[in-house]
Amino acid sequence: MAFDLDKAFQIDIAQMNLRKAHSLVFRLHGEPKMPFVIWLLENPNSIMALPGKISLLHHDYIHILLDRGISSQDEAFVIGFTMGNDLKTNQLHLFIYEFFAKFIYPVPYNFSKLDFISFKLGFIYGRKIKIKQISEINFELYQNETIGFLRDFFGINTDESKLLQEY
Repeated sequence: MAFDLDKAFQIDIAQMNLRKAHSLVFRLHGEPKMPFVIWLLENPNSIMALPGKISLLHHDYIHILLDRGISSQDEAFVIGFTMGNDLKTNQLHLFIYEFFAKFIYPVPYNFSKLDFISFKLGFIYGRKIKIKQISEINFELYQNETIGFLRDFFGINTDESKLLQEY
C-alpha cells in the first residue's frame, strides 16, 4: 500500500493552502540531487525533455494534489500522470521514457515491474482528468488556494487515484 499523506500527518491536507502543504510535506525530504540523465528527459530547462516535463517544485505539488507519497510506485504514478496529462505525449515518447527508466536510469530511479504498472495507471489517470497540460500551469498563482479547491478545480479525485494504488 502506498504512503497516505493525509494519514501520515494526521491532518487534513485538503484544507491547507498549497504553500503550507508543500512546506509541511516536503521539508522532511530536502532537495534531492537529480542525476543528469533524469534531468535531461524530465526537466523543463532541458532541450531534450519529454512531454510532461515539470520542475521539481511543481512535481512535488502534483504529489500533494494526487495524495501520493514518496515510494517508487508513487513516483512512477506521478511521472506517468504528468506525461499522460500532456496531450503532446505520443507512443515514441513513452517508448523512450520506458527504455530509459528500465535500462539507463541509475538505482534507485530505475523502474521495477510494479513501477511500470503504476506509471501506466498514472498515465491513464492523467489522460482522464478535465484539465490538460497541468505540467505547464503556473502554480505560483495558486499558492494561497487550498488543496481541496485545487483538486476540484483540476478535476483530481483522490478516491479514484487511491483505487489505482490498490491494483
